[in-house]
Amino acid sequence: MKILLVLLALLPLGVAYYQLDNAIDPIKMLYSYTGIGAISLLLLSLAPSTYKRICSINWLRYRKTIGLLAFVYALLHVSIFVALDSEFDFVTIFEKSLKKPFIYVGLIAFIIVLLMALTSFKKLFAKFSKYHKAVYLALALALLHSFWAQKVAGVFEYGIVAVGVVLLGERVWAKMHHNFK
Repeated sequence: MKILLVLLALLPLGVAYYQLDNAIDPIKMLYSYTGIGAISLLLLSLAPSTYKRICSINWLRYRKTIGLLAFVYALLHVSIFVALDSEFDFVTIFEKSLKKPFIYVGLIAFIIVLLMALTSFKKLFAKFSKYHKAVYLALALALLHSFWAQKVAGVFEYGIVAVGVVLLGERVWAKMHHNFK
């Protein structure tokens, strides 16, 4: 099942590869595919806990795989910015960041996801698992980054924010409900 999950998650990258030749702006297209993939998978990484609480369906064993796939997409997204869009010109990156503060928000989200990916392996996870709650902050920042990066927010942006609010809200509700028992 994990192999199928990985193949399904990587399918959009295959589609992007075949569309590159016909893309008007290949870099923007790659930004879109990797950004949407990262946020979608980050949202999906929260779903197993919600499913278990609400539907008693236990998909927790897939949470780490989904989270690592979200990291792969986020890493590709950042790499496209650094390598393709800015051509490793860190002065340009800094200047772009000053003009477009959503870049800072995305970078903070990426750093959180990076640290979670680095500490997701058994020995490190046992030591750092309490810090993995930062996924909620990373998700909120990634949603803000995505929304803020758009010149005009559309159905996708509002939809992804709505899903994020529902998933984060369910956690707040579950935490509050659990504390009152």
